[in-house]
Amino acid sequence: MAPTTGLSGSGEPDMALIGELLEEISRNPPAVGARKLLVEHYITVGWLDAAMDNAKELKTLAPRDSDVIQFLEVLQKKPQPPAPEKGTVPIRSRAVAEARVWDPRTGRYKKTTSSTHTEKPFGTSIIHLSSNLEPARQDLTHGYQALRAKAKFVLADLLNIQALQKKAGVAPSKNVAKVQALSGGYDSPPATISGPPGSARSIARTIRDSPSEATNLAMSDLEDTMKWVREPQGRPSGIDDDAMRDVLVKRGDAIQSALPEDLKVHCELALMHIEHEYLKRNYANTETMLGDDVQDVPRANFYVTEDNYFWDMQELVQAITVGKGIMRNPLSKEMFTPKDIKGILMHPLGKPLAALAVKQHEMSKGVRIETINQMEKLSHVLLEDQTSDTLPSRKAVDEFLAYIATLPDLEQQAIEHLKCPAKDSHTGQSYDFSIGEAVRDAKGNRVCFHKTGDFIKQAATHLRQNQGVAADPEKCSVM
Repeated sequence: MAPTTGLSGSGEPDMALIGELLEEISRNPPAVGARKLLVEHYITVGWLDAAMDNAKELKTLAPRDSDVIQFLEVLQKKPQPPAPEKGTVPIRSRAVAEARVWDPRTGRYKKTTSSTHTEKPFGTSIIHLSSNLEPARQDLTHGYQALRAKAKFVLADLLNIQALQKKAGVAPSKNVAKVQALSGGYDSPPATISGPPGSARSIARTIRDSPSEATNLAMSDLEDTMKWVREPQGRPSGIDDDAMRDVLVKRGDAIQSALPEDLKVHCELALMHIEHEYLKRNYANTETMLGDDVQDVPRANFYVTEDNYFWDMQELVQAITVGKGIMRNPLSKEMFTPKDIKGILMHPLGKPLAALAVKQHEMSKGVRIETINQMEKLSHVLLEDQTSDTLPSRKAVDEFLAYIATLPDLEQQAIEHLKCPAKDSHTGQSYDFSIGEAVRDAKGNRVCFHKTGDFIKQAATHLRQNQGVAADPEKCSVM
């Protein structure tokens, strides 16, 4: 790897690359290869202070690495002043030869006391004090304007580097004020330029410490990431919505990998809101059930299900309540997936839909009468279905899984782990799976619907005859 030899800083920073390299350094220290790529990119775009800081860190991590040594040589080398053009008068000689001195208070030139001083550089003719200074004045004016323009460009880079140094806990450079003065920046305060977001692990740690604010914390991080990628130096980067979404998905995945299972969903919820509010995502429906546009749904009520329908949760809860708690999409008439059901019930407006009104003594029995009724209904459909596409059986299985997702945790565990005595009506072999396993196997086409219906019917009969069977190890065992 050969470091960049030029320090012009003419390239544009690749914020996506910088973010990935910083993430790699955070995840897999010391990540010498990623650090070297980061230093080279900083040199290419002219972020020399940041490049120097990272190169010094590399020196401590890999003191004998040839690339690191070359980086430091390039960064520590002082640029040579440009050679004067042949036949021109050096600035020093020209200044000495001037017979008038610029007075900033009056805005005019004033005469000097010396009128005879001359100099003869490079064999040119003697410059008289009475020579015409108008070309020199024009050169000075144009040069000062060019200097201010270049200072403004450098100032933007310095402010960005200053933000990076602040995040890293490094003392900021003292040259910012000088460059700001050169650029004329004291007339108005400079615009705040956001730096890169913190590492994914630090954000995940913050979410773990404040789980009640998990969604807001995740969304705030994605907003900061989006702002940094779209305007890395206070200027638009031109990234489109699709590419922006890819960046945010990667960021969310990185945070999710450091979170426990019960908090991972908050990253998905944060991305859902970002797509709604910033990325103009298209949905299967264009308005709510009451005719409101998608942009009119407040964040507190907004939710998107896996079938790409967006909802005003207040309207959805009312519709499901009227439908006697059946977790069915009111617009498509299809059952919600188990993941959607859990998400709806987790939403603050959806919590009343959960089956939380069950009395404690009914929950201790493991499986309620209503659940047994649902099992008998399912077995009847599976045993009677003779259609070629088995569509009635598939819908019945989906409805039963959706119903199970609304049950309290205790009853869900009984359905998942409870094994009831049952035998195949045709072969006489004992069934060796739980109710939850049987239904999932039928949905995945691992067991035929008729065999599943046979087992569910016997399990329902057994549970009806043995209320409280979950607590009786002699009749039913819980894995």
